[in-house]
Amino acid sequence: MEYFYTTVFLVGVIYTVVTFVMGGLLGFVHLGGHIDTHIDMHVDTHIDTHIDGPGVSPTFTVFPLKPITVVSFLTVFGGVGLMGTRSKLGAVIVFILAIVIALFISFLLYKFIVVPLYKAQNTSAITQHQLIGLKAEVISPIFENGFGTIAYVVNGSKYNAPAQHINKRSVPQGEEVMIYEIVNNVFYVQPLNESK
Repeated sequence: MEYFYTTVFLVGVIYTVVTFVMGGLLGFVHLGGHIDTHIDMHVDTHIDTHIDGPGVSPTFTVFPLKPITVVSFLTVFGGVGLMGTRSKLGAVIVFILAIVIALFISFLLYKFIVVPLYKAQNTSAITQHQLIGLKAEVISPIFENGFGTIAYVVNGSKYNAPAQHINKRSVPQGEEVMIYEIVNNVFYVQPLNESK
C-alpha cells in the first residue's frame, strides 16, 4: 500500500510543479525586433464538472472537479496515506483517514481560494471593447511593419500587450499611444500626437 500512496503523492506534486512551470514559461511569448512573429501560447485546463446531490439546489456544488481540487486531493491523499502507513495504522483506517482529510483540504482550498479568486477575476475583468480609446505607453519599440509591446493600466493593475501601429509605422519606446483597435489579441495603436 505504501507504493500506491507514494505514487499518488508524487503524481500530485509533479502535476503541481509542471503546471507552475508551464504556466510561467508559456503564459505569453512575444518575439519582437524586425521579426513579424507573434506567438500567444496559453495552457489552460479546466474540468468544470459538478456533482449535485439529490434535493440540492442546482447552484450548490458538492465537489467541483477543478485542477486545483484534484491535485490537492491527490497530494494530500498520498501524503496522509504515506504517514499513516509508516505509523503502522491499519490499512482500512489509513485509507479512510486519507480520503476524509484529502476531501476536507480540497474543499477548503476551493471555498477559500478558488471561489474568491474567481469572483475577483470576474468583477475586475474588462472586455477588450472597453479598452478601445485607452491611453498606453510603448515599452518596447514598435517597428515598421512589425510589432512592439505596450503597457496600459486598468483598475490599478498594469498589463502588457503586443502592439502594432494602425498604419504599420514605427513608434519609439516611451511614446504615449491610444488603443485604436484589438484584433486577435494584437493591439493596434496610434500615437497621441499623430493624426490618423
